[in-house]
Amino acid sequence: MQKVHVELLQGRPVYDSKDKLAGRIASIHATWKGENCFVEEYRLGAAAFLERLGIYAGKLVGWMGSHEPLRVPWDQLDLSDPERLRLKCTLEELRKLVR
Repeated sequence: MQKVHVELLQGRPVYDSKDKLAGRIASIHATWKGENCFVEEYRLGAAAFLERLGIYAGKLVGWMGSHEPLRVPWDQLDLSDPERLRLKCTLEELRKLVR
């Protein structure tokens, strides 16, 4: 198994299985279980970036995009090539999956 340093994933673009840009990794959510840390999901896009800054309502700053970050479950992101991150599904399939 290849090791990937999560700090190197921050800000990287993620493409879906049809090579469409899904967004950039804005945050990585993980939990500790004993001595091990497990990634639960990756959050993509501008909404995730604003959420990371503590701004939850984009309307407060005049931003009219989606108010929810795109959530990618840990098992839907292919990390085999950290230079070219890919979803294991299309963007449309992901949006149906995480609703």
